[in-house]
Amino acid sequence: MSQDQNFNSEELLTFLWRKRKALIIITAVAFAVSIVVSLLMTPYYKATATVFPTRSNSVDFQGTARNSVVEFGDEADAERLLQVLISPEIRDSLTKKYDLYEHYDIDSTESQARAKFQKAYEGNVKFNRTRYNSITIDVYDKNPEIAADMANDIVRLVDTVMNRMIRERSLAPMWAIQSEVELIKTEMGDYSDKLKTLSDSGVVNQETRSRLYSDYLNALKAGKHDLAREIKNKIDASQRYGSDYDIYSNLSEFFSLRYSNILDVNDQAHQYAHTNIQQTIRHSMAEVPDKKAKPKRAIIVIFSTLATFLLAVFILLAVERIKEIRKRVE
Repeated sequence: MSQDQNFNSEELLTFLWRKRKALIIITAVAFAVSIVVSLLMTPYYKATATVFPTRSNSVDFQGTARNSVVEFGDEADAERLLQVLISPEIRDSLTKKYDLYEHYDIDSTESQARAKFQKAYEGNVKFNRTRYNSITIDVYDKNPEIAADMANDIVRLVDTVMNRMIRERSLAPMWAIQSEVELIKTEMGDYSDKLKTLSDSGVVNQETRSRLYSDYLNALKAGKHDLAREIKNKIDASQRYGSDYDIYSNLSEFFSLRYSNILDVNDQAHQYAHTNIQQTIRHSMAEVPDKKAKPKRAIIVIFSTLATFLLAVFILLAVERIKEIRKRVE
């Protein structure tokens, strides 16, 4: 090869032919080693469950919320569901149930045990959002039954976690609404008592008040002096306290309507505070896989052999180049 030029394609082929024995030996050894290593690798099975997010549920204090648990959620709801799936609460529940530290051969007492466990967990439990806005839950495990059980448990745990979050979020509004209910009941009782007192003194409502004078005159013409006297008392009382009666009557009607509306909201808040419903639309639950998902032994062998061959060529070229440089220096 020329000492003044880099290798061209013809020189490279010549070099490879000259080093063919070494390359064949190295490649063959790498091929054999990669086969042995791939056969020694523990096979993992993949179980997959698929769910769709539902629309977010929240307590509506205007009483206009509708039950949206049967409606498919949007991208924001899918992202919300993903955040719940990766929550420590779900991870810790699975860890306790399946004793994952021991299952993943991690000593919980060693240094950085949690970091090692988190890496193993994230490598075996994966969540992905599809273009159709569904969430796939993939669980890899050496035991196909455990893989399927963990995937299905995650789906069920989502309901548990989200229902708990909704209940916790609804407790404070529920107590606030109940306090408002008691306050309105007290106000209504006060106004009812005042209206009763005014009624007992002879004050009547506006509709009846408009007929008092004609009824009074008719009673006088008919000679019903006792009735006329009674109507006259009502006229006098209504003239004196009629405006107060109207105010209390309007307030009583207003609070009565408000009481009816807030009872509906109170029922809604109470339902959310005690909710225990399915929070996802389950497209498919995980089934026990009967075929290993990884390692892909053929791919491992091919790429390992190819990578070793290329590395060997690079090293041999580097060694050849170093020899040429030394010759020029000498």
